[in-house]
Amino acid sequence: MRRVAAGAACLAVLAFGPPTVSAALAQASAYVPPRTADGRPALGGDWTHDGDPPIERPDDVAPAPDGPKPYLVADPPDGKLPLRDRAAAMAWRDKYAVYMSGAPEPDFTLGVDTLPNRDRCLMAANAAAPPMTSQGYNDEYQIVETAGFIAISVEMMHETRIIPVFRNRGEAVKAHGPQVLQRWTGDSVGWWEGDTFVVETVNINVRQGAQSAMPMSKDVTIVERFTRTSEKELLYRAEVTDPAIYTRPWTLEARFKPGRRSFEYACHEGNYGLVGILEGVRKTERDAAAKRGRKP
Repeated sequence: MRRVAAGAACLAVLAFGPPTVSAALAQASAYVPPRTADGRPALGGDWTHDGDPPIERPDDVAPAPDGPKPYLVADPPDGKLPLRDRAAAMAWRDKYAVYMSGAPEPDFTLGVDTLPNRDRCLMAANAAAPPMTSQGYNDEYQIVETAGFIAISVEMMHETRIIPVFRNRGEAVKAHGPQVLQRWTGDSVGWWEGDTFVVETVNINVRQGAQSAMPMSKDVTIVERFTRTSEKELLYRAEVTDPAIYTRPWTLEARFKPGRRSFEYACHEGNYGLVGILEGVRKTERDAAAKRGRKP
């Protein structure tokens, strides 16, 4: 596992990808998607992120309230996450940036259980946990659709979301489990609204929420919408409501294009980095202690 490459992708500010497309919603009304045996739009197949734009609007880019955007936050119109306390919400991310620079970050290197989720091969930011965003590599998604379930298998970390499908929102939300049963990708339930598949997710694992580039509390609710807008495009929108972290709900918009296939992501099998990181830190600590001991 390559720590530098992973961290650069996780920060999600590498480059501007193809713009997001609010206009695609208008196109969707004219497009007739292929259907499954039960008459629903066929979402199944291999998909991948269309580019790797930053989550928030960079300061040197003018807001684009309408039309294509070279960033993912579609609402608020200024393209920024409406954080109540940006410094507090991004405290973990700021430490992660120091850690990825190679500078000492003791909070992360006390032991195996204090390393970031990515280094432990647990989760890769929001590759699978909603809102699902590009990590810059291993961005393939395989969707398998049946009448009762939709599964989203993510190449990154080989995470799979299995979403039960209900007749309507009322039935779906009643099926959520208790908050004590937190999951890395949350507790997701789904239903159809016309040709759009809607997913509501609660009970995100608090460690995942804290380490996300889009911080979330234990009380967050995320509503995702998947809409086929053309043969080669799947529009993805996610609305996040979390009063503990944000001053208002906010929306992310992205699009998927046809992918090829997913490959094995053997994270733990090749995770020599985890041992190397901790061994290196311990050696640095020993060397520092020895140097102090030589002082008069």
